[in-house]
Amino acid sequence: MKKFLIFVIVSSFLLLGVVAFSQSLTNIFPQVPNAKYGGTLRLVMPWGPLTFNLNPFLSPGVRLGIIPEIYEPLFYVNSLNNHITPMLATSYKWEDNALKLVVTVRKNVKWSDGTPFTAKDVAFTFNYIKRYPALDTYGIWSKTSTLQSVKAKGDTVIFTFSKPDTPLFYYISSVLIVPEHVWSKILDPTKYTNPKPVATGPFIFKAFNAPNQIIAVKNPNYWMKGRPYLNEIEMYSVKSNTTALLYMLRHKYDASYLYIPDPQRTWISPNPTLNHMFWPTNNINVLYMNTQKFPFNDSIFRKAISMSINRKTLEKTAYFGTGGYDQNPTGIIPAQQKEWIDPTLSTLASQIGSYDPQKAQELLASIGFKKNSRGLLTTPNGKVLPTFKILVGAGWTDFISMAQVISKELEQIGIRTTIDQEPWSTYISSVMTGTYDMVICWGTGVGPTPYYLYYREFNPAFSASKIGETAVSDYSRYTNPLITAALKVYASTSNLNLQKQAIYTIERIVLEDVPFVVLTNRTQFFDYSTAHLVGWPSESNPYTSGGNFDGEDGLPMSLNIHLK
Repeated sequence: MKKFLIFVIVSSFLLLGVVAFSQSLTNIFPQVPNAKYGGTLRLVMPWGPLTFNLNPFLSPGVRLGIIPEIYEPLFYVNSLNNHITPMLATSYKWEDNALKLVVTVRKNVKWSDGTPFTAKDVAFTFNYIKRYPALDTYGIWSKTSTLQSVKAKGDTVIFTFSKPDTPLFYYISSVLIVPEHVWSKILDPTKYTNPKPVATGPFIFKAFNAPNQIIAVKNPNYWMKGRPYLNEIEMYSVKSNTTALLYMLRHKYDASYLYIPDPQRTWISPNPTLNHMFWPTNNINVLYMNTQKFPFNDSIFRKAISMSINRKTLEKTAYFGTGGYDQNPTGIIPAQQKEWIDPTLSTLASQIGSYDPQKAQELLASIGFKKNSRGLLTTPNGKVLPTFKILVGAGWTDFISMAQVISKELEQIGIRTTIDQEPWSTYISSVMTGTYDMVICWGTGVGPTPYYLYYREFNPAFSASKIGETAVSDYSRYTNPLITAALKVYASTSNLNLQKQAIYTIERIVLEDVPFVVLTNRTQFFDYSTAHLVGWPSESNPYTSGGNFDGEDGLPMSLNIHLK
């Protein structure tokens, strides 16, 4: 049945072909009537001591967190709903059967030093990260990419591919554009700290007061009429979540990004009129089972594990209900479920995601795993299963809480476990080299459609064939040629219906083979106050995906927030 479905998808794709395609763009920045100008946005972050670095090519955490308010991408893509907002580009379209992406750049934009911005700056930026792979943090030119060249032509930039790869648009959109007249003179950009950044964004870097304060001021020549509303942004870094929360409760600062245990009681209740949170689900927390180890290499065994876990208990224990109870065993997040989940799979999904230890026991018995007189699960040849380790990060209270619940629930079906807490470096090494038994982790792919989750989870290029070899992101080490084929179909077309059929195929396989077990929704942790400023993203106005100011969501927030 699965092979037939893949055949139908591929055949339909070949018959229909790929026509020129352009996505409708969304204006999420309508002018606010009678908005007050001026004021300072004060942010407090639990980052600890900071080191000066304003290199826009480096990853968040290495560079200072003010970068997204200084430099701009071609488009802003909201990963919750796939709304696309034009920034330094005004439009795009796929041509030549999706072998060419043609992007039109914005006119009348100037760099902060007064030099005109052109399409040549865009082409330079992409070819620059090709020349210096260490700067290519989005994998634009990675070995899995089919991008061949990027060239400027008038007011357009043409991206040419050897094979269609339409999902790469999401990553192309996110690359921050730099001025050729500045960066062409940098001898080693991997070590350059960029002390005097020249950019196009709404704010200009002003000062870094070591070790914990960053200040940026309004760009008076910003291209977007009437923006930004604010005069200044101050980022202040403290050593702990507790300190950051204390400052927020005193309304000394306007926003932070931190996990707050029991946030309704701890943060909202002290002042529900002014204290708010925007914690949308943007990912999943999962239990990976090492499919290169017995008995986790058996899909029925994995299915039994899934049905032995009570997700409601996990959510209440670890997140106090803030993540909601609408997680789906396909891994598709709530904001994308209506658009992307195959309605014919609802019964199967309900079975896999339900807490049913009795059914789990029956499944185990069907493949020869039965309890002995001591209540311990034995293999088909009568040997008692060893005690398995559930790996978590040391001190990660949410994951530790979930591991404790799972350990007790697996004991009910005869499986003994211990909780193995490891520091970050050891934890991620164990996960990537496949030396673990089971591990609580996060979904490794995030994006505006489920493709980005499945691409990172199941692409053979990101997996490993032996324990000890590094798996980049396929931590369960599960691959399936039918999933690989469906991923290729999705990437080969811009036709939404064909992309949906490809995702439907992967969903069915995920539900049947259970390569990972979805535990809870994984939310963002954005907390803010309306004591001084308004215009924040929220559940009723999700113009961002709930991320922090040091990532892509920082730019739209810096343009929309204004004085109360």
